[in-house]
Order: sequence, then C-alpha cells, then structure tokens
Amino acid sequence: MEYKIDEIVSGEVTGIQSYGAFVKLPNGEQGLIHISEISTFFVKSVSNFVQLGQIIKVKIIDILEEKQLYRLSLKQVQPTPRQNVRQMKSPNAKKRFKVPLYQQDFTPLVNNLNGWIQDGLKKYGDVDYD
Repeated sequence: MEYKIDEIVSGEVTGIQSYGAFVKLPNGEQGLIHISEISTFFVKSVSNFVQLGQIIKVKIIDILEEKQLYRLSLKQVQPTPRQNVRQMKSPNAKKRFKVPLYQQDFTPLVNNLNGWIQDGLKKYGDVDYD
C-alpha cells in the first residue's frame, strides 16, 4: 500500500454501486468512496455526483490492508458549502439593518416596562401571588 492516510490523490471512477463508488488510483490500487463520504448534501444516488471514467481528487481516510483497499472521501476534498442567507431571501423581503454594538442596550425595555406592567394589571387585575 503506497499511499498514506490524509493524502490527497487523483483517481478514476471505475465502478458505481448503490453504496458508493470504486476508484482506481494512479498506482493501480483500488479504493472505495462510501456513499456517506460522497458529499455533505443528501446523496440519493451516487451517480448524481460521480460518473464512470471521471477523474476525481479524493482523500485517503483509512487503509484496509487485509482487503488491499483504500477508504476514500470525496467530500473532505471539496470546499465546505456555505449558505448565503441574503441570496435565499425573496427579492421582496425587507432588508434588516444590524444595530451597531454601541447602540445595543436595554433602553427600549426600560422605556416600555411600566406600560407593560400597567397593561398586565388591567388585563389580570391585582393578583396576589403570595
């Protein structure tokens, strides 16, 4: 077994099964990308992510010497996708402005607290909790 764990190598996809994809490495040895190591997204079908004959970069995550097989990962080589929340919002959505840190305080609570207490007393009356 020529390669080491955590090494990134290129290989050719030689087989696709429901549980993963087989990859032939440059030295002729075989590796398997389990379906859980294909993508960070839900993988319904492996063939949605890799095709036969495709050359891909994979990371070696384990070596099964008794089977002469490498355990490979495709998702650990790809950049981690980030969701852009602004792009996900509809174009009609109102823009939210972040309040600067120096303006963040309890002033709105202080200004409204007495009114809230009075509203509660009117609604529930004078209640003795003791």
